[in-house]
Amino acid sequence: MRGGLFLLVAGALSAQAPDPSEVLAHARDRVVESRPKLPDYTCTETVNRSYFKRAEQPVSPPPCTQIRVERDSHDHQLDGFLTDRLRLEVKVSGGVEIGSWPGASQFDAKSIFDLVGRGPFGTGALGTFLSDIFDNSGTSFTYNGTVRSDGGALYQYGFQVPRTASHYLVHAGTEWQAVEYKGEVGIDPDSLDLMHLVVRAADLPIETEACEVTTSVDYAMARLSKGDFLLPRKSRLHVVTTSTNEDDITTTYTGCREYQSESTIYFGNDPTAGEVGKKAAAVIPAALPPGLPISLALAELIDTDVAAAGDVVLETVRAPVRAKGSKEVLIPAGAKVRGRIVKMQHWTLAPARFEIAMRLETWEAGGVSAPLYAQPDRSGPAPSTGVHRRGVPIYLPPAAQSARVRTFTAFTDSKRYVLPRGFQSKWITMDKPEP
Repeated sequence: MRGGLFLLVAGALSAQAPDPSEVLAHARDRVVESRPKLPDYTCTETVNRSYFKRAEQPVSPPPCTQIRVERDSHDHQLDGFLTDRLRLEVKVSGGVEIGSWPGASQFDAKSIFDLVGRGPFGTGALGTFLSDIFDNSGTSFTYNGTVRSDGGALYQYGFQVPRTASHYLVHAGTEWQAVEYKGEVGIDPDSLDLMHLVVRAADLPIETEACEVTTSVDYAMARLSKGDFLLPRKSRLHVVTTSTNEDDITTTYTGCREYQSESTIYFGNDPTAGEVGKKAAAVIPAALPPGLPISLALAELIDTDVAAAGDVVLETVRAPVRAKGSKEVLIPAGAKVRGRIVKMQHWTLAPARFEIAMRLETWEAGGVSAPLYAQPDRSGPAPSTGVHRRGVPIYLPPAAQSARVRTFTAFTDSKRYVLPRGFQSKWITMDKPEP
């Protein structure tokens, strides 16, 4: 009966100018009723971050109220100085987002922020914002009129959520704090689908080092196994900092699908399928002793136009790895090594450069893979992707960077760099790090 009534109302709305209050009420009901039915699902997130600073830096940063006024009046120039990119697999379960690197065998129980590490990043576009806005008695709405979009006219509504009713958390120092926020939602008056969302938070704790954070999300209906659900297509997070810098983070969501397992998720072919008998007979290699040199060559090029932190890197062992003081071959030449990019940065101001950081994860023998713990071999000249010149500063990796991570730096004014297939690097095995 409820479904039939809904169809009759929808038909009546489409026959005449829809009432803004009814459109909002129906859109809210659809969002609230669909969220509990939404199955656990995963999406691939590709995150592109750009960092800007003022061409003329102030002697001392002005207060946030002045920074926002100056930003809105466009009376200063912003210069981009850094971009980076990362790719994640994100699982959404009960409104909680957890992540992994693409192709990982399972999702980590740690916070997605632990995986991302340093740099601005936000969650909420995958559903938390919608629940907190529409399923919240503390939210107030106003009708703002119609706005144009690619799909036609949308009804726009302003909303405000006070801090006492908010679940919008920001990381302030060593703790998370709830903040008030406001914004707009755009709703298609014909389909009653929410199409666009803007969320703004301005009165932020000083510990966040941010004056304003704005999130905008484009939504569309997507088919999962249990029906059609409202999922994000693209989001943008813009941060105005207390130092007058600005960060712009654009995230695209692709490959969204229902999550079928509570323990392990596979991307690509199921590793248990195929040559089961052959792999069952293979012997998992013993743990490698520390101190063994490994020479590798890239099996596939790395193109900075598309590569991202989180992407898998394939390498080939150039020479047999032998046990110390023995001719015993522990890793044969030609064996495959699987690594992962953990940083993909492009510094655009002088000295312009690309920084690509990676670590090794596994090596394969007889169809069975085993963990590979190794650190860069610093006993000889470090591999370089650019010609060093006198007077050019030397950039050391961050002091907190893992010993297992190697950073390759290419000094170039080009907007793109390709680390070629066959690029060589040297590593040394090490003991398994402490968890």
